[in-house]
Amino acid sequence: MTFSRKRSWLRSLLLGACCLALPQSSRAGASPGRVLDAIVELDVTRARELLDAHSDAPAMPLERARLALYTGDCEGAQAVLVGAGAGVMREGVDLLAVASACAGATAGALIVKDDKAGVHIRLQDGRDEALVPFIVQVAERARAAMQRDLGVDLPRPLRIDMVRDTFSLSAVTGLPVTAAETTGTLAVARWGRVTMISPRATRQGYGWEDTLAHEITHLALARATRDRAPLWLQEGIAKREETRWREPRPGDGQPSPESIAYHAMMNGRSVGIDKLGPSIAMLPTPEAASIAYAEVQSFINYWIEQNGDAALKLLFADLKGLGSMNADAALRSVSGYTLAEWNIKWRNHLERQPPPTTAPNFHGVPEGLNGQALARWVRLTDLLHEQGHYHAASKAIAPALEPAGSLALVRWRAARASLAEGQPDRASELLGGISDIDILHGAWFALRGRFLERSGAASEAKVAFDLGLSVDPLFDEVACHGRARHEKFAPPSAPQDQLCRAARQIVR
Repeated sequence: MTFSRKRSWLRSLLLGACCLALPQSSRAGASPGRVLDAIVELDVTRARELLDAHSDAPAMPLERARLALYTGDCEGAQAVLVGAGAGVMREGVDLLAVASACAGATAGALIVKDDKAGVHIRLQDGRDEALVPFIVQVAERARAAMQRDLGVDLPRPLRIDMVRDTFSLSAVTGLPVTAAETTGTLAVARWGRVTMISPRATRQGYGWEDTLAHEITHLALARATRDRAPLWLQEGIAKREETRWREPRPGDGQPSPESIAYHAMMNGRSVGIDKLGPSIAMLPTPEAASIAYAEVQSFINYWIEQNGDAALKLLFADLKGLGSMNADAALRSVSGYTLAEWNIKWRNHLERQPPPTTAPNFHGVPEGLNGQALARWVRLTDLLHEQGHYHAASKAIAPALEPAGSLALVRWRAARASLAEGQPDRASELLGGISDIDILHGAWFALRGRFLERSGAASEAKVAFDLGLSVDPLFDEVACHGRARHEKFAPPSAPQDQLCRAARQIVR
């Protein structure tokens, strides 16, 4: 999920006051506008050259501070604004607030640079350092996917910040805390870099790999369109690209965006691709955000199906050249229709599709299941297991197997307890197969990988281990390939060994 820098309400923050009313043709000759163009295109070298050439221009402190934010130098941005007295201008006040909050949140952060891969990672918590090689691997593959699919070559270094929690995410990016908490925002693409919350911050981790790819897509779109892609295009392409950097995984496209969009339209819960507001992260509920993401992804899938990938790249070029957030002129030029007309065509397309048999369930809880009872069974099982009472843990989770047997979190706990009791065959049976579970659960896949490894299916085991890491890499039983803390682990690589050691030191 991302906090889009949509200019309709952040324009005062992104542009100097002298440029607000100027069309692109006039603005191109003004040095502050040219610097801003270079910055949002992530062309740091050109931006610095322009700043040096026009260092005496009145608006340059704002642009110099903005460039510092884009390169991760929050303290530098703060110093420039304070020293120039830029706080007297509204743009300076807003920028200074972001720079100050960012400087406070990242003070003492660990910066890890992989110059060979062209990735710089800033860690608010140094205990996340063991995750760096895995972050770099995803970033490289996602960057290659941007070149292949969108024709965008992201510059080096690609900057990624990993923070502890929602409050730090807000401080570094400027996203309001309430918006992040309401919609469950875990990452933001803003100020030329990706800022994401550590997987350790959530109880069962989250799909951090696809989230990172999603946010990298936003950086690519900002570069390709000079940050003029409207929100429906930004989010639609980002949702489409978040899984295209990798091989297909269990659960991909389930439920399909078309299914969610169709039921929302039929039930009167549609958000509307043209009514997203300033950001999907600022919609009123998680369900509204889920519907909005599905709608923009379904719309983009339909538009590309009708016009082709080449038309998409032409659309980027037209948006970059038009100098406006209104995409209608570019859409009409490339495809012959405006957004409103494409919206009608897409909705008619959805109505003609055979309706899915059931509406998507946004809560993931089996119908009729008592949530409080499930929470008690799970908590009691965890407490007993932690104390080494494995037989009692098995008995504690047993009542949940019938009503909640489709939940991976239940099957994993039952299988883990049986394995600790010395019953590996029973544990494998309780774990079940991929078709038996509801979500991509890190610990479930790590334990599945252990069983596959035990049976000699090494390649399948690796796939399962990698799936576990894609969700919850800093949970010890995931990082250590299904092994509990007291069990020995022979890691297949040095990064895996470091990750396992780091995860075992975390108190969850």
